[in-house]
Amino acid sequence: MRYDAKNTGAQVASRGACSGSVCSACLAVLALFGSAAAEDWPTYMHDNRRSGVSAQTLPLEDLEQAWVYYSPSPPQMAWDGGHPWDSYAGNMQVPMRDFDTAFFVSAVGDLVYFGSSVTDSVHCLDARTGKEEWFFHTDGPVRYPPSFDDGRLYFTSDDGYAYCINAADGAFVWKYSPSHDDRLIGNNGSLIPMWPIRTGAAVMDGKAYFAASLAPWEESYLCAVDASTGSATGPGLYVTSGGSTPMSAILVSSTKIYLAQGRRYPSVYHRSSGAFCRNVGSRSGDGGCYVLLTSDTGYAYAHGLDHGTGYRANEYADHIATYPNGKRMIVSGQTAYVITEQLSVDVSKNDRRIVNARLSAFDRGSGGTVWSVACDSPCYSLILAGDVLFAGGTNKVTAHEISSGEELWSRAVHGRARGLAAANGKLFVSTDTGNIHMFGNIYLPGDLNHDGLFNLLDLAVFADDYLKCTDPANKQGQCENLRDN
Repeated sequence: MRYDAKNTGAQVASRGACSGSVCSACLAVLALFGSAAAEDWPTYMHDNRRSGVSAQTLPLEDLEQAWVYYSPSPPQMAWDGGHPWDSYAGNMQVPMRDFDTAFFVSAVGDLVYFGSSVTDSVHCLDARTGKEEWFFHTDGPVRYPPSFDDGRLYFTSDDGYAYCINAADGAFVWKYSPSHDDRLIGNNGSLIPMWPIRTGAAVMDGKAYFAASLAPWEESYLCAVDASTGSATGPGLYVTSGGSTPMSAILVSSTKIYLAQGRRYPSVYHRSSGAFCRNVGSRSGDGGCYVLLTSDTGYAYAHGLDHGTGYRANEYADHIATYPNGKRMIVSGQTAYVITEQLSVDVSKNDRRIVNARLSAFDRGSGGTVWSVACDSPCYSLILAGDVLFAGGTNKVTAHEISSGEELWSRAVHGRARGLAAANGKLFVSTDTGNIHMFGNIYLPGDLNHDGLFNLLDLAVFADDYLKCTDPANKQGQCENLRDN
């Protein structure tokens, strides 16, 4: 692995002290700074609903590439390339199990975390420099980023275990496997048990939730364990078995658990007991791995198969809308932002290509189109940060205004941008090459006078923020109050 970081003052500045007059000037101007809020991205797609929505607005003028993490090889997908032929869908199907196409991240404070299907590890990087702080190794691929809760990280692995480690240093706390069967099988060059855990982990009310499965003819396990100890014994804790094959990020609401199954329609369970509740949809094509909760009781999925020809985004439980050709969706209030595309398929030539890629906003009540803009390449990911939509495309990521879809910002990345995360003023872009790009300012308010002495790093931090605060064209609102750090 190697890292490519932007040459910035935080990395090259000397620690020499500055002069008294300059220090006085710094102190005098600190009163000009207001306050600014920051928000973490503590789990896959921000929260247990996998909403992809953050309240934090990222200042676009700060979003220049600061560093890139380079993987030694691309992600080793569990179902690489989908299936050449499938009895559910027929030939030329849209892949329905492409849930692990990139190294998705979670980010809390100064640290960013991701799981790797290449190194079979969880990695922790300094969010500002890209420097690796530590890694934790498992015996199988880690396909989802860890979930942060109360200073700890929770994640799962193809080795059949769920793990809990300390977020600060990666120290082991506990691990748990619902199966006691030691049989191993071959899978993409690895030996794994018949019950890999490919749902990631969701943490709520002191409990960690995850599910283990692989084949429909074997038992599957839905687990709720104590987040502190890993115990499955106690009120609200359980290990239930069934016949589902969950292979996507687990969704958790106040009362329900939702498990997507790829080629089969999703299933819903009672969170209090793990008992089966109902299915979402009924046809074999009502599947896919891109799922989210639109509300505490509303469920949506995209990437479902529609008679072998394309995608469809659907909202269930709320009974609101279906979006033909929908591939990715973000819901905010009464508006759904949807990536749509059409597939041009010529079976005789074994040719399948994407056409008419668009980003659109729909009214969830009427289903009417609010706005729609063409994309010059297929889009693979979508999040909402404050009042800006970020879309991941082919070799680039773009920002769009939510009221019109107008493109506000664009930067190059390497590969298809399959994963996006917005945290603490930074944008993280994960591509199918295994790269993770960070766009954002590497300075934090706490860097100013952090060691009690004024030095060149303090001057760099001060100058960067001061120029923005005194620029008449500055549109980021109030400036940061550095006196409180």
